[in-house]
Amino acid sequence: MAQKVFTGIWPAGSGIPAQLFEALISTSDDAIVVKSLDGLISTWNQGAVRLYGYTPDEVIGQPMAMLCPPDRTGEIADILAKVRNGERISHHETVRQRKDGTTFPVSVSVSAVSDEFGTTIGAASIARDITAQSQARAAAALAARNEEIELANRNLTSFSHYVSHDLRSPLRALAGYSGLLLDQYGDALGEEGRGYAERISAASNQMSMLIEDLLTLAQTTRATMHLQTVDLSAEIDDIAGQLKREEPGRAVRFVIQRPVKVRADPALIRTVLRNLVENAWKFTSRRDDALIEFGTTPAGDASACCYVRDNGVGFDTENESTLFEPFQRLHSASEFPGTGIGLASVREIVQRHGGRAWAEGKIGKGAAFYFTLNADEINQPAGPAALSHHPR
Repeated sequence: MAQKVFTGIWPAGSGIPAQLFEALISTSDDAIVVKSLDGLISTWNQGAVRLYGYTPDEVIGQPMAMLCPPDRTGEIADILAKVRNGERISHHETVRQRKDGTTFPVSVSVSAVSDEFGTTIGAASIARDITAQSQARAAAALAARNEEIELANRNLTSFSHYVSHDLRSPLRALAGYSGLLLDQYGDALGEEGRGYAERISAASNQMSMLIEDLLTLAQTTRATMHLQTVDLSAEIDDIAGQLKREEPGRAVRFVIQRPVKVRADPALIRTVLRNLVENAWKFTSRRDDALIEFGTTPAGDASACCYVRDNGVGFDTENESTLFEPFQRLHSASEFPGTGIGLASVREIVQRHGGRAWAEGKIGKGAAFYFTLNADEINQPAGPAALSHHPR
């Protein structure tokens, strides 16, 4: 019977005795497994013992799918279907699972096993661990990617230098000369001429702001990160205090959860908080009962999930996908000033911390901006006691 089983692996008439052929299989470093057409294991060599960790007694008669991770069990049926159709699978790279549950990459070749009449009665597979090769390929791909990033950074540095020096000079000139026109020749210009000069000045200032924000966005993608424990609640407090000092006439209530401590780069995470709080401050400017909240909410995919929520003008949820794109604004500059770069910076920084950013809102009902961080630690006190009210 053994000779019939191995006929499909080794050509009949090869001149090698069945006993010698079986000895070659049993001593192979590769895992050689024979299974029936319904996927039940019938032969298990020592290479398979070493590769998968199972003894023959543990696997003979068991389904071949037991060697696959849960998301790949369907591969066995697909392979056997191809074998029935006369196909041979060569060097198919996939993933298999050991007895201890660990997974590893393998290269699998599968061919039909036939009886003495040439009828296909099963399939034989040869599996080889290719962890070293996969790691080498991954290392090479990473090195190539790093080279691409380095080139992109050099190009970005050159562009930033050009923007910083060569574009700012003419903008300063435009702003300066338009100011001189208004100061020294305002009466001669007349109302219409003064309006043109004021527009030139405003456009120059807007362009300068765009350049500054673009440079900031570029820096966030290149800056070296230094992770440490940061008290986000204290940062929010400080930002809120600055805004109130800049606009003492506004009555905005801050509700801040305390303490919220995460692992993050202090400078970069402060940029995230400043952009989100300033955003909320801006879009609540038309409310007498303005409210800005900061806190955390459970998130299964990250160590920390924080939010900044307000009761301002809000936005249509259909536009949520564009909020974090550079220059995408849902309101005109005449309604609410800005460059459309702040939320793009938020997304870039959050992604560098292994997290994601998203928003929820409703027109006239406010907005909430969320971001996750894959931090090493976070303190989230439970219950209302964790919230404090910032003085008006």
